[in-house]
Amino acid sequence: MQKIVIRNFRQISQAELEVKDFLFLIGEQASGKSTIAKLIYFFKSLKQDYFNLLYDSHKQPLCELQKKLITIIQNKFAVYFGYTSRLNDDFYIQYVFSTEKGYNLTLSKKKSLQIQFDAEYWDFISKKTIPLQKLLNRKDNSRTNFILQEKAKNALVGKMTTEVNKMFFDERETLFFPAGRNITVSYPEQFQLLFFGELKSALYNNTETNTIDINLIKEFVSYSKFLADYFNGIEENIEKTPFRKLVSSIISQILHGDYKNENGKERIFYTEKEFVPLNISSSGQQEVIRIIQDAIYILNEKQKASRIIEEPETHLFPKAQKLLIELLILVANKTNSQLIITTHSPYVQSTFNNMLYYTKVVRAQPDKINVIEDFFSTEKLKISAKEYMNIDPDKFQAYALKVGSEVYCKSILDRETQLIGDNSIDEETENINNEFDFLYSMI
Repeated sequence: MQKIVIRNFRQISQAELEVKDFLFLIGEQASGKSTIAKLIYFFKSLKQDYFNLLYDSHKQPLCELQKKLITIIQNKFAVYFGYTSRLNDDFYIQYVFSTEKGYNLTLSKKKSLQIQFDAEYWDFISKKTIPLQKLLNRKDNSRTNFILQEKAKNALVGKMTTEVNKMFFDERETLFFPAGRNITVSYPEQFQLLFFGELKSALYNNTETNTIDINLIKEFVSYSKFLADYFNGIEENIEKTPFRKLVSSIISQILHGDYKNENGKERIFYTEKEFVPLNISSSGQQEVIRIIQDAIYILNEKQKASRIIEEPETHLFPKAQKLLIELLILVANKTNSQLIITTHSPYVQSTFNNMLYYTKVVRAQPDKINVIEDFFSTEKLKISAKEYMNIDPDKFQAYALKVGSEVYCKSILDRETQLIGDNSIDEETENINNEFDFLYSMI
């Protein structure tokens, strides 16, 4: 398991979070949910930075590799979070890559950004790096057969990926799905090209902007183009199994139609012949389509993934919010993937609670599993409890963030009931109802 500790960083006074397979963050706007999610992504993406560094600079001694990695982290932090001159002098961020071993990386500010690898952790990385350096130094580019060259390169990259994953205790590919996902479908390509041009100019000119959001959107737009190409001209290859039929059924209910990409023209079909182009479809369809495509891609490629998704409920009706969370949990369980969610939605929270309680009931009443599955069946399609509704409470954690509260960040997962409690959203619902009751009493 991994963990992050944050003190005095932006609006975050004190937070300590366990980064489990399922991580749920809820709170008001500007409470720091996105900042925490982006910090987790920042640290989880460092393994790719080290992979690139090692591949390009494998002949460097280990001490030079460490210096270059620290420089990369410093530059990346400045791009993502701005210059440290704008941040508090005593901020402290520690990411624990392995809680079992205590291996961690610490960022702090004492006039300037300080980056410190735990000594035992860097020693562990070094020991795993040495055989990779030897492997890279032996790589043979003399083959005249292009196919053999590519096979050798792919084998090398595969070996390196496995070992670097072990260094960072994370075998999953991490992607961040920012808010404002409809930019990938609702704006013309010319606008996106202009957007990237402005981004490049802002970064090179050290323009003070919310660069982490811009960079994450840039990465997401690139990945969205990949997804669109992946589905271009290909009828979805769904195995005729109850599991994949269920996936298809859930997606059709969320979209109220079926997605097709024919020669680069993305459309939502309501019937066999009636459709609407994706770029003028509803805002909910535009916001959710890339999340859905990514889920199918993960299943098709049997990929172990880590997905950090901001406000998956955006522009979706409550029923679609529920179905989307069920789809994401289903895919995560099927592929041993990780799901990190930030949300304002009580429907998202309630859906997670149902999944947790489903597990508790199935474990307590295994003889009633058929009755339970009948109740949760979709169009008579059954799926085993393990693959569909199950969330293991030991792999789940939930936190509420409250600005101005005595405890800024606290776990809201009750280990006794194995449910999410302390619902601040319900508190606001109660306040609204109390206002109505008061007004009603005046008549």
